[in-house]
Amino acid sequence: MKRIIALLLVVVMAVSVIACGKKNPDETTDMNNTTTSNSTTSTTTKITTPIVSDGFDEKNIVLQFGAVSDIHTGTNANKVSHAMQVLKDTAALYTSKGIDAVMVAGDLTNNYGSDESVKANEILEVKSAYEKVFDPAQVPMIFALGNHDHDFERNGGAGSSLATFQNVLGNKEAYNQYDVATSDAANGSRHVVINGYHFLMVEPITYSCVEGDASGAKYTSATKKWLDDELSKITSENPNQYVFVVTHPMIYGTVYGSDLLINTLYWYTKDLTSTLEKYPQVVTFGGHLHFPLQDERSIMQDKFTSLGCGSVQYMAIEDGSYENMSSATVMNDAYSISSGYLVQVDASGNVRFIRIDFSHDEIIKEPFVISTPASDGSHLLKYTNARGNSTNNTAPKFPADAITIEDTSSSGADVFNTVLKFKAAEDDDLVHHYVVKITLANSIFGRYNILTDFYRHPFTADMEKEYTLDLGNGFSRGSKYVITITAYDSWGASDVVTYNYEPVLDLDNVKLPEPYADLDFTGGTIKDSKNKLAIENVGATIADTAVKFAGVTKTVPAFNVTEKGQFARLTFSEYASSSSFTSLLRKDFSMEILYVNRSKTGTVGVIGGYDKYGFGFYEEEGNPAFKISLRGAFPTSMPEEKTSSDELVHVVAVYSKSSARLIVYVNGVPTVEQVSGVFRAKDGNYNVMCLGANSTDNGESDFATDLTVVDFKVYDVGITQAQATVLYNKVVESFKD
Repeated sequence: MKRIIALLLVVVMAVSVIACGKKNPDETTDMNNTTTSNSTTSTTTKITTPIVSDGFDEKNIVLQFGAVSDIHTGTNANKVSHAMQVLKDTAALYTSKGIDAVMVAGDLTNNYGSDESVKANEILEVKSAYEKVFDPAQVPMIFALGNHDHDFERNGGAGSSLATFQNVLGNKEAYNQYDVATSDAANGSRHVVINGYHFLMVEPITYSCVEGDASGAKYTSATKKWLDDELSKITSENPNQYVFVVTHPMIYGTVYGSDLLINTLYWYTKDLTSTLEKYPQVVTFGGHLHFPLQDERSIMQDKFTSLGCGSVQYMAIEDGSYENMSSATVMNDAYSISSGYLVQVDASGNVRFIRIDFSHDEIIKEPFVISTPASDGSHLLKYTNARGNSTNNTAPKFPADAITIEDTSSSGADVFNTVLKFKAAEDDDLVHHYVVKITLANSIFGRYNILTDFYRHPFTADMEKEYTLDLGNGFSRGSKYVITITAYDSWGASDVVTYNYEPVLDLDNVKLPEPYADLDFTGGTIKDSKNKLAIENVGATIADTAVKFAGVTKTVPAFNVTEKGQFARLTFSEYASSSSFTSLLRKDFSMEILYVNRSKTGTVGVIGGYDKYGFGFYEEEGNPAFKISLRGAFPTSMPEEKTSSDELVHVVAVYSKSSARLIVYVNGVPTVEQVSGVFRAKDGNYNVMCLGANSTDNGESDFATDLTVVDFKVYDVGITQAQATVLYNKVVESFKD
């Protein structure tokens, strides 16, 4: 009934073409991020010179056809007409008849919803866009359907079947003039013969992933038998002639992207492989992926030949976690890229695939040429995966001076911007992407995957010569970073360049802030010299104590815990409510501690108010850690190295709201943790901290058992890298006196 309604609607609306333009949430490219280009149909093309290829007879061409995919006419029909015009003009350079047909490997339309009137409109757009350039009676359009056209499983079989497409297009004598009687339209299968060459088009019944099943898109048993029977008959009669098999999903393990399995959609099929492998005369065309044809892996040969058709409407790429993308698999400029093939067969049965960039009206690199099928299989040896091995493929190579660094801030700034620039590596073909890794003390500090612009250019010589990457403001002055950049070509061959980055720390003009609170242990008592903290000593000993720091032993006033339950309770007396305490700490603040914890087992509170809605500094199995409450989250900055059990450690712990970081400087060496949110205090223990324990709503926890604290200060500003270094150096100098 739906098909009858759709046909009636076609009659009513045949005089107009209405663009739908609905987005597709399941395409490789995230169609929720679409922007259409403004390309228009041209009457001429810049391609004016015929190509000459070894092994192909340009003067005796017996068949020319366009091979495109994913035209998604409902997105931008002008782009489709333009591609058709370029194909027409290019083919006319070779024969007086010009192009014989245009083959589309699925996704002629864009909206795969259940509204057949919308689908009918899009089919009419296909017809209009095509017939702006071609008379189908002279140049037929032959096609397989894709998941946007007809998906048996989506929305109860939404979309339009092959029969519906043929009915809506009308003029069956023109569009179907080369179909033979063995076609099986009910299952989406077509057998077309043009100039003596056979085209077989088959349609899967599902693209939907089934958990644990990686076999890919499925075909009915009837379709697979039909394909096998047709191939058997054709190749028996014509063993030295290629047969073109067209289906929307890629044949698994063949061309670039044919192993892609993401989201809930299959992008390949394994269901046809056992059939196709029996026929070395097969050339498959697939779409669905939208991957760029500039990559040489767009053709692959094993037991048969496979090609990916790219996309007329927009490009996509693998999910490589690349920088500056519209989405995981969408380049920002995806809609400015359009491509396909002009396929030619000469009188000897050789086939040439001319890659065309419809966006620039240019030929892409050198055409692929395959020789006439041979009984010994020698025609399948040219475009194998072995092209990428170390014998046949040269790895990229960086120039020696590839990397430069620009520090765009003043030399004394703690938060500063760093820009990395690097020269492109040279390759015998193209560099596909770069991986930038930054390490600090053998730990990953940053990683960036950068897709090159190879897909934008018909010629690799026009690719970018230099890349710029803003590394942001996470670097700490005085630290030593190692930057490595690896260039990968399409086959995974690589070259690495390394740069040692040590941002200069300027200590000449550092001004230290006044502490907000400063504990004093002289005279056997504990007090705050700034009168900001109310202090209650619970059993700890305040006495001159021999301690070691930076290799020097010295006797200094100190706070000592010798057994569990000894601590000092510190209360921020100026802030008698959680809201006022919150307001204090919703700006940058810092703590400075000079201590030694001799017991490295369990959690030891050094200066603690980190339970629930506070902050504090503690050790976890000897690893120092600074924790703060930010809107219910409890981010922690924890250096990897354990502190000494017999020597003082100098710590500056900083919450920098302005740069969204927790920073712990241990003996001047920083560890940085990016954070989000703002500080939040809550009624209870919000303004109480314990020296030698952790203050909680229910008392104290995480008691120290063998702890000496020589100094503790609170700052109501964020201590900078330079200031932290000066503070550390001052302590070192004080022990030398």
